Amino acid sequence: MRPAPSQSTLPLLLEIGCEEIPARFLKEAETNFADGLEIALGKERLLPDKYAPPQHYSTPRRLVAWFPAILQKAEDKIEKVLGPPLEVAFDKDNKPTRAGEGFASKFALSVDKLVTVKTPKGERLAVELVSAGRAAHQILPELIPAVVKDTGLRFAKSMYWVGKSGPQFVRPIRWVLALLGEGKGARVMPFEIAGVRSGNLTCGHRTYGKRPIRIESFKQYSKKLREAYVEFDPENRRQRIRERSKALLETFLRIVEDKELEDWTVNSTEWPSAIRGGFHERFLHLPREILITVMRDHQKYFAVEDRKGNLQPHFVAVLNMGADAKGLIRQGHERVLTARFSDAEFFWTADQRLRLEQRAEMLARVTFQAELGSYAEKVRRMKAIANHLCEALEAHPDSCIPGDSILPDNARATKGASTRLVRFVPMVGQRVMRAIELCKCDLTTQMVQEFPELQGVVGGLYATAQGESSQIADAVYDHYLPQGAEDRCPRSIIGAVVSLADKLDNVVGGFAVGHEPSGSSDPFALRRQGNAIVKVLLEFRLPLSLRQAAEQALNALDVQWRKPQLDVFQQVMEFFEERLRYYLETLRSFRYDTVRAVLAAGWDVPADALARAGGLEAIRGSENFEALSVAAKRIKNILSKSATAADWEPGEVDTGALKESAEEGLYRAYRKVAEDAGSLGKAGEYRRALESISGLRPVVDRFFDKVLVMAEDPAIRRNRLRLLGKLDELFSGIAQFAEIAAGPANVDASTLKGSGT
Repeated sequence: MRPAPSQSTLPLLLEIGCEEIPARFLKEAETNFADGLEIALGKERLLPDKYAPPQHYSTPRRLVAWFPAILQKAEDKIEKVLGPPLEVAFDKDNKPTRAGEGFASKFALSVDKLVTVKTPKGERLAVELVSAGRAAHQILPELIPAVVKDTGLRFAKSMYWVGKSGPQFVRPIRWVLALLGEGKGARVMPFEIAGVRSGNLTCGHRTYGKRPIRIESFKQYSKKLREAYVEFDPENRRQRIRERSKALLETFLRIVEDKELEDWTVNSTEWPSAIRGGFHERFLHLPREILITVMRDHQKYFAVEDRKGNLQPHFVAVLNMGADAKGLIRQGHERVLTARFSDAEFFWTADQRLRLEQRAEMLARVTFQAELGSYAEKVRRMKAIANHLCEALEAHPDSCIPGDSILPDNARATKGASTRLVRFVPMVGQRVMRAIELCKCDLTTQMVQEFPELQGVVGGLYATAQGESSQIADAVYDHYLPQGAEDRCPRSIIGAVVSLADKLDNVVGGFAVGHEPSGSSDPFALRRQGNAIVKVLLEFRLPLSLRQAAEQALNALDVQWRKPQLDVFQQVMEFFEERLRYYLETLRSFRYDTVRAVLAAGWDVPADALARAGGLEAIRGSENFEALSVAAKRIKNILSKSATAADWEPGEVDTGALKESAEEGLYRAYRKVAEDAGSLGKAGEYRRALESISGLRPVVDRFFDKVLVMAEDPAIRRNRLRLLGKLDELFSGIAQFAEIAAGPANVDASTLKGSGT
């Protein structure tokens, strides 16, 4: 977008050059720098009315922001200061009063220089104060250093390098390019930060472009940097990495897709190139997970597979330099990888000398958490929690799982209608207990000690190699999943229960020893684990009570209680309600008042709360539903505000005391709907149940139009209030209708007015 013709503009180019910024910080730093500049320029009134958003880029050695057009001079600021009302400022002859003259004298003005302003309370005298805008070249030398300092403070880790009194930044700043305008008219914005003076110079690649480069425009900046082997646009680097990697492979091979590793290579290079290396085929007998982890996490190599997904004895490494003409770099990478694979091969063989079950006793010497004891104690607690979960699932008539015990609810659709559902049986519980006995044993292996990111995975691989059933091995492999609300769930119900037992112990134990989340601080990632618990319960549709599970987890603890156990329990329940609310609103995209209404009716069984939320959303917007929501609010207000304890108490409605046809009709309709909704609710048919309830709308409307609830006769008043109490109970069973917010489609409460307030 072009600025208005009357607004004279110039381009602004800024670059902060520094030592290599860690890849994990780079993208956020780039965005923070550009956003900070845009906000600061806006506050200084240097942005045109219509302006193109800034373009921002980064490499490990630079943060770049380019504004195609900012104002050469800040807009004047006009401020109106209100004075007295006109009837006070002037007399009946329209001459200034002392009040009017006094107001004008405050600003050294005569009354005729003042203006009149219309306000909601009438016309008032006012003065217009104009603050002349300063030139951009006067503002920018003050503005830019402040933004750079603020960007430095936003890094998760920053450093000082010019003394404690100096500014912080993630790495030492080495140069600053600050250019307003372009071509011969370009001028440097002069300032100093951390001992570095701004200028019109930038630097190329550390190895290939050592000479400083003089810049006069963004176009020249783009051209000269690329000539100096710097691709400053991260997306161009990404494409370059993809193209060069693909060119190294035959058509039947492909890179194993890895978004995180690709992001890391993009943010770790300025002029990326790729080389292909290889390793001995004998290492392919090791599990795929181990080979990829060694290549990815330890060497930052991309693994290679064929079109069928079979791992191949090749890798692709991304370099921050030109081609490896002599192959010396490739040979070095191959030697390092061979040594790494040899270590992994040795660990695999050595670890197999002990079965996982033989390692269980070693867990007593591995600390889980100082106040929560060893992993042996954690396993004991997990078994107690899981035993409760299994008993609850065995006892529940609706606890069905896929017949192959593999797929959670979110994946069942892919199996088609032939998926066989079976009851949760004791045999499944026995496998859960066996998986728990084995799931932490890999912490004592050399493989996990060398590659801690593989804990759980290694246990599952060893369990398979040692002849455990696939269901138990998969549960061990998956039991750390999901690691948050957006991660995948375990593959089986066995893995799901083991995961729940593990995470329930983590969350409840964390609260018990005072490690609960506070504000943005959550050092033990309890929120993430709480989200994972909710996700597993919902995706597997497990009819489990979080209250009972939390009680069992608390009872299994043997700790020094920092606060009463009941207080900890209340904190945990509030935490789980908050996590369920977050999941339903953020990840399932239910409206906030739908979630509020459903949780107000009960949330202890998250799978049931999800089903009720789905039913409620399905009928939102219908005329009956919206009107009934308003009526529900009215009923609740009458019962809680208009009526007192002396007026009524809950009880059965006396049919003989129903005097008006409207109240008789409402009672008959209520009895029928209550019976139907109750049956449908028990069957989980919440949408149909809510449709049945919303069908009460006409008789509720008629009741309020024709019947005076707060009748003078105490017996009649009590009976009518009991009828409303029954309705309130019905309206609050699946979701509290009164919690639904009025919206554009909602019926106005005034349409329900009658004689019953």
